[in-house]
Amino acid sequence: MMAAAIDVLYVDDEPDLLELGKLFLEKTGDFSIATIGSASAALELIKKEQFNAIISDYQMPDMDGIELLKKVRASGNTIPFILFTGRGREEVVIQSLNEGADFYLQKGTDIEAQFAELRHKIKKAVDHRRAEVELIALNRLYNTLSASNKAIVRIHEKKELLDEICRIIVNIGGFRMTWAGLVNPEKHFIKPVAAYSHIDGYLDTIAISTDDIPLGQGPTGSAYREKKYNVCNDIAGDPKIAPWREAAVKQGYRSLAAFPFALDTNNAGVITFYASEPNFFTAQIVELLKELADDISFALTTLDFNKSELKYRRLFETAQDAILILDGDTGEIIDANTFILDMLGYPFEYFIGKHLWELGFIRDKTIAQRAFTELKTNGYIRYEDLPLETQRGEIMNVEFISNEYLVDDKKIIQCNIRDITDRKNTETALRLVNKKLNLLSSITRHDINNQLLALDGFLELIHEKNPDSILEDYFSRITDASSRIATMIRFTKEYEEIGIEAPVWQDCRILVDTAVKEASLGQAIVHNNLLTGMEIFADSLISKVFYSLMENAVRYGSKITTVRFFSEECNGNEVIVCEDDGAGVPVEEKERIFERGFGKHTGLGLFLSREILSITGIMIKETGKPGKGARFEMEVPKGMWRMNSSSNQGLDGKV
Repeated sequence: MMAAAIDVLYVDDEPDLLELGKLFLEKTGDFSIATIGSASAALELIKKEQFNAIISDYQMPDMDGIELLKKVRASGNTIPFILFTGRGREEVVIQSLNEGADFYLQKGTDIEAQFAELRHKIKKAVDHRRAEVELIALNRLYNTLSASNKAIVRIHEKKELLDEICRIIVNIGGFRMTWAGLVNPEKHFIKPVAAYSHIDGYLDTIAISTDDIPLGQGPTGSAYREKKYNVCNDIAGDPKIAPWREAAVKQGYRSLAAFPFALDTNNAGVITFYASEPNFFTAQIVELLKELADDISFALTTLDFNKSELKYRRLFETAQDAILILDGDTGEIIDANTFILDMLGYPFEYFIGKHLWELGFIRDKTIAQRAFTELKTNGYIRYEDLPLETQRGEIMNVEFISNEYLVDDKKIIQCNIRDITDRKNTETALRLVNKKLNLLSSITRHDINNQLLALDGFLELIHEKNPDSILEDYFSRITDASSRIATMIRFTKEYEEIGIEAPVWQDCRILVDTAVKEASLGQAIVHNNLLTGMEIFADSLISKVFYSLMENAVRYGSKITTVRFFSEECNGNEVIVCEDDGAGVPVEEKERIFERGFGKHTGLGLFLSREILSITGIMIKETGKPGKGARFEMEVPKGMWRMNSSSNQGLDGKV
C-alpha cells in the first residue's frame, strides 16, 4: 500500500516560482503542493485546511516569511516550516531559526539540485515532528492512565471523580480540553457534568442529542448511539462537525475524539477529548483512550455495585481487560472473567481458590507476594511492566493494576491485567525512529562543526595576513556570526534529547544539590529548603531546569546574594519555587523570557526548561515583583509528585 502524499502549502508572491516549485516537488509523487500568493491568504487557508508542512518565501509585500512564521507559531501550530528564499542574509537565517523554523534553504541556480534538497528537508522535518509528537503524547497518556486509576481508588463520588479525571487528562495528558457528559434518556440529550480547561462558555453553546438527527450526528452523539468511539481529526473541514465548528475553532480545538462509557447503566455517558492540532488521534492514542474509557466504565459501575449487580456482572464478563477478583482478607481468587481465560489459556477452575503467588503464569513469585502485602497496606498497586507466561509458553508483557473495594461491608480486591506487548513494540519503534533521526542530526552537526572550525581557522589566517583596520569590523562580525551558529548547533543537540528517555521519579532536593555543584554561583548562597524524599515524575533532563534557574538568577540578578528553593501546596498541586533577591523581571517580559532566543545570552535555558517540564504536565511561570527579585513557580499536578517514605525529611541546607 502506497504511503499518503505529504500535503504542503507553498507561499510565494511570484506566480512563476509557485508553478515551477509545484512541478518539481510533485514529480516524485511523494508530495501534494497547494500554492498561494501571499502570507495573509496563507494564514486564512491554514485555518480551513490541513497541511503537513509549509514552505515560505521571505520577502513578500504584505507580510514577510518570518512574520508568517511568528503568527503560525503564536497560534500554537507546530507544523514543520521551511523558509525558502533568495535572501541569504545571516540575520534572516538566525531570526527564522529562533522563531521556530525547522529549516532554512536559499534559492540557487541549480533547479534540480535545490528542489531535491527541499524535498529531503520536507520529509525530514515531517518525519521528525510526527515521531516527536507521537512519542510525547504516548508518554503523557501512560501517565494519565496511572493517575486516573489512582483517582478511581481514592474518589467515590461520581461528579468529583469525573472532575478529577478531566483535570488529569488536560494537565498530564496535554489535551486542550476534555468534558464528560451523562445521558438524559428522557430528554434524549447528553448533559455535561464535568469539564476542564479552555472552555470559556463553549459547553453552553453546544447541544448534543442522542438521536440520529443533525445535533446528534457529531462525534459525541454518534459515539453514544453507535456504542463505539468516534474521531474527528479535522474540525475545520469535517462536515459532521458543522453545527459546532465555529465555536470549536474559536477555542483552538483542531481535532477531537469521543468515547462512550458505562453503557447500559444509569451512568451511561461520553467523554470527549480535544487537541490543539489536527490528525492528533492516531491508532495508538485511540487505543490508550479506549483503556481510559473502560476504566471510567468500571469505576462508575463499581460505585453503583449494590444497586446493579447484574449490570456489573455483564461489564465484568465483557471487559477488554483480564480481571481477577480476590477475597480482601485471605487473598484467595474468587472470580475470573472470560478475557483472562482466553488471554492465558487456563480454565476457570485453575484460578479459583489460589493466591496470586501460586499462579504458574506469574514468573516472579516475589512480586505477587509483595503485591498482596502492599494492597493490604495502601489499597492500590500498579506494575507498569510485568512478564507473564501463557499456558502455551508464550511470554507477554502486561500492566498490572489492583484496587481494594468494599462490597456489602466485605473487602474485595480487583486485579486488572492489561496486555501491553503492542504498546511496548510501538514505543520501541518510535524510539528507533527518533534514534535514527537524532543520529542523522548528530552527523550533520558534526560536519557543520568541522566546516565552522575550518572557517574560523582560515578567517584567522586571513586576519593575520591582512591586518587592515578598515576590515576589522567585518572580521569581528563574521566571528560573531560563526559563534552564534555554533550556539544554535549546540541548542539543537540539547533540544532533540528532550523526551527521548521515559520520565522517571527524581528527588528534588538531590537535583538542586547536584545543580549547585555544577553552576557558577559566584558569591551567591543557595538555600535548599526542599524536603528530602520529595520526588517528581519528570523527563530525565530535569536537572537542566534547576541548573538553568540558578544560572539565570546569577546572570541577570543585580547584586544577588541568595537563591532559595522550597515547595508549597496550591489547589491540591505541589508548587516548587525558586526565588532570588536580585532585580526581578519586568512585567512585560514575564512570558517573553521563556521564548527561544529572548535575552542577552540566546534565552535558550528557560525555553528548554519549559519544554522539559511540559513532558509530564508541569507548568512554569515567573511571578516575582520587579525590583524585589525573581520568583519561578513550577506547578506539579497531582500524580506527578510524591513523598518517598523511605527517606527522612531534611532540614534547611546551605551550599
